[in-house]
Amino acid sequence: MANIKFNIPFQSGNEPKYLQEVISSGVFAGNGPFTKKCQSQLQSILGATHVLLTHSCTAALEMSAILLDLVPGDEVIVPSYTFVSTASAFLRAGAVIRFCEIDPDTLTVDLNHVQSLINLRTRAIAPIHYAVAAADMQALNELANAHNIVIVEDAAQGLGAKLNGRALGTWAPLSCLSFHETKNLHCGLGGALIVNDKTYFERAEDIWERGTDRGKMFRGLVDKYSWVELGSSFYPSELQAAFLHAQLEAYELNLRIRRSLWNRYFEEFNAIDRPFRIQKLRAGTEHNGHAFVLIFPTRESGDSFRDFLKKHGIDSYIGYVPLHSSKMGLKLGYKRDSLPITEDVAFRVVRLPLHASMKAADINSVLEATSKWIKAQ
Repeated sequence: MANIKFNIPFQSGNEPKYLQEVISSGVFAGNGPFTKKCQSQLQSILGATHVLLTHSCTAALEMSAILLDLVPGDEVIVPSYTFVSTASAFLRAGAVIRFCEIDPDTLTVDLNHVQSLINLRTRAIAPIHYAVAAADMQALNELANAHNIVIVEDAAQGLGAKLNGRALGTWAPLSCLSFHETKNLHCGLGGALIVNDKTYFERAEDIWERGTDRGKMFRGLVDKYSWVELGSSFYPSELQAAFLHAQLEAYELNLRIRRSLWNRYFEEFNAIDRPFRIQKLRAGTEHNGHAFVLIFPTRESGDSFRDFLKKHGIDSYIGYVPLHSSKMGLKLGYKRDSLPITEDVAFRVVRLPLHASMKAADINSVLEATSKWIKAQ
């Protein structure tokens, strides 16, 4: 029987070396040499001007919410099919969350439904890129510009992917990345705020520095720093940054391995008769191999498939439980039947194991088990 884990966090090999450098230096608190190295690496990878490393993607989203100066009654449109942080960051800032439907093929936001939710109180849209599918950022930007609202791009899963030649994470004024251990590259728990609109950067840096203008003091722009913004402790420790630096050094290797694994899945599944669909990629997408997603015709068939894989020693995973129909969503007053497409498709999603430690033999085991399950139907 196989023993294939759903995820094994990536290690480049240089993590202990850089962690020891931090220990030897005695500089632990953050915003030190390794933080600056990571920010420079990400700027180069993305082609971005301003990157602020954070202790999580949640922190980057919360910084975005502060930067938007949201007040009670303001509305932010968020897909219900996302991780909780995409909604909670804006909810905690006092905004009303308007959950939108997803496209059942790409599992990204449904543009027509987004448009129907826009009104005079709408301040922002926070689309996510899910697995390897990019949201339609060109159309979303056009929609946002027409209504004078802001896009906050949740690119938590998107590092290394592109749409029409442009890196995910650079399509909106504010974009957020995740370096949680479930992502392609990680530092256990980490993230980044990408500031693509320079008019936000000065405030973003102050918010990042616990609401102070400390960064300006280090650049000689002020004699002493003081409290100037509503901020928090948003950046990671140097230990996290050192770990991430080692990961980012192996960015190209990791991307190459994951793309190869994803492509192998796609080629093999695309060549057989199967009772499930493969998540659809938008034209112009260069994926990063983050996750391989299958969409089953019924919830029961997806559950049957996952159970079958488990009996053969293969871990797989469901998609998101929709936020609008979660326990918290219902407590906040959202209705289970308000988003029927999301409610239907979310429970038919199965994600296959995919990580840089997988070998060709592991993919073969998944394919063989899937073939047996199909024949048994």
